[in-house]
Amino acid sequence: MTTEYHAFVAELFSGFGPVEVRRVFNFDGLYIEDTMFGLVADERVFLKTDAENRKVFAAEDCGPLHYRARDGADVEMSYYEMPSRLYDEPEEASVWARRAYDVALRSPTALRKQRRRVKEKHARQPARRHNRA
Repeated sequence: MTTEYHAFVAELFSGFGPVEVRRVFNFDGLYIEDTMFGLVADERVFLKTDAENRKVFAAEDCGPLHYRARDGADVEMSYYEMPSRLYDEPEEASVWARRAYDVALRSPTALRKQRRRVKEKHARQPARRHNRA
């Protein structure tokens, strides 16, 4: 993704929050903090979906992101292309991004990360030794 497109995407979703773009395999991932809610491929934005919000994308005639696996198989991802009309409507684009972020927070990957953070936070500290002189 070009620097200009990166700036465009950040501005597009600025009503949602500070979007960070990070390289993920052959795509650019869209993140808020450590949670990826979207991908950019060929300067097209794809947002995270689940069974519930996928219906909204289908109603807008938007399809999933596909990629070719190393074994040649066609893999369909859970990221669906954002409706093209939203590129000119940053407020509504931010609403769609928020929904995708909420889906990402409920994903098994995000839930594992959350459990790991809680374990690390509550890890037992070694007992202190008191010096008695």
